[in-house]
Amino acid sequence: MADDSSKNPFMDMFQDFGKSMSIPGPDMNDMMDYHRKNLQALQAAVQVSSGSAQTLMNKQREALEKTLAEISDSVQNASSATGDPSAMMSNPMELAKKTFDTTVQTTTEMAEVVRQGNMDTFEVIKNRVMESVEELSGKSKG
Repeated sequence: MADDSSKNPFMDMFQDFGKSMSIPGPDMNDMMDYHRKNLQALQAAVQVSSGSAQTLMNKQREALEKTLAEISDSVQNASSATGDPSAMMSNPMELAKKTFDTTVQTTTEMAEVVRQGNMDTFEVIKNRVMESVEELSGKSKG
């Protein structure tokens, strides 16, 4: 025996109303395509960001190698010129200035790599958002 108390006439009325309106359901293929494009855009943005991070790491490695080479050259020049490695420290301001200039230049280059990477990543995502807006407005008109 079926229990008629479990039926909800209010919900049945809304279901019947919805059926009578013939409201179309979402097209699953369109939804999947839409989300596939979103995921592809995110993947592209991650690749751009990853490339920027790789470039930044390369710049950092180059800066470290350059700094170590300059220190080594300075020590060798000072010790070969006077025979005394402590002579290198006779002009600490020159060494400090050279180090500071190199640091500023390297920091500027790295900041530019980060800025450009962020702009490129943002551009990928912005383009997908604009495509989405066009897709959604095109479907609402049609």
